[in-house]
Amino acid sequence: MIIYDEIIEMKTPTAVALGHFDGVHKGHQLVIGNAVKCKQHNNLSPVVFTFRQNPACIVKNKKIPYLMDNDEKNQYISELGAEYLFNIDFNVVKNISAEEFVRDVLYKKLKASRVYCGFNYHFGSGGTANSETLRDLCSRYDMEVVALPPAMYNDEPISSTRVRHYLKQGRIADVTTMLGREYSYNLVVCKGNQLGRRMGTPTFNQVIPEHLILPRFGVYATAVTLENGSKVCGVTNIGIKPTVGTDAPLAETWLPHYNCGELYGKKVRFDIIDFIRGEKKFHSIVELKASILADGEKSIKIFNNYFGEKKK
Repeated sequence: MIIYDEIIEMKTPTAVALGHFDGVHKGHQLVIGNAVKCKQHNNLSPVVFTFRQNPACIVKNKKIPYLMDNDEKNQYISELGAEYLFNIDFNVVKNISAEEFVRDVLYKKLKASRVYCGFNYHFGSGGTANSETLRDLCSRYDMEVVALPPAMYNDEPISSTRVRHYLKQGRIADVTTMLGREYSYNLVVCKGNQLGRRMGTPTFNQVIPEHLILPRFGVYATAVTLENGSKVCGVTNIGIKPTVGTDAPLAETWLPHYNCGELYGKKVRFDIIDFIRGEKKFHSIVELKASILADGEKSIKIFNNYFGEKKK
């Protein structure tokens, strides 16, 4: 997949998927997937047009946590089969009208023949135009617009807002279903206070950046991806470690059955499988260690059951 950070002119006709696509959940996959299918059926190059920032954060001046970094979003979009990705600074287009966007960006630059978007897509200055406006404007240039219905979960549309809500509640099974995969973090390992090592439960620490969503603070069963691509069981505390304290929210992971060695400065990915318990302050290090060992046993059972089920 070729990634552009500015709007350049395409050379061949395209099928364009429009959206912010934070989280690349099942609804987003439906929009992008339909554009990708146009390569085989209509010989149109599949293009994703998205933004580095969440437009709502800028237009409505709201602070909305992201579900993933841009690099991770790009990777998932690439895996869906997109050939070109326009990952644009939203400020470049935020003040242009809906008509200018259709004429100057979709028609003149992207050479769009088909345009796909979600049922609730908005665009143009102030985000006032919707999918019906898009259809009307595109028809002037013989561009077909398909506004796709939502992917549903529990009788409600899947959305990034719902994914964030369930993460905040620790409802991991719901999050996994809506994403179609495990929710994950891929973060650099930083140096900790070495307390886990002294207790015989060596951990690695990762600071969760301010712009990313924080799930419910607590202990999670996780799957940690090793350098060779295999996954091992982890038990991960996400929060402020109330027993010993920390300056910022951390993910602290122990691998019960694996010695990970030195990881400082490396990026390590962990997938969240299930919520075990809320974060708790213990009266002593002895109590803390006992809880870590018990959490580890629970994580091992969850990990084995989860991946055993997936293999069936």
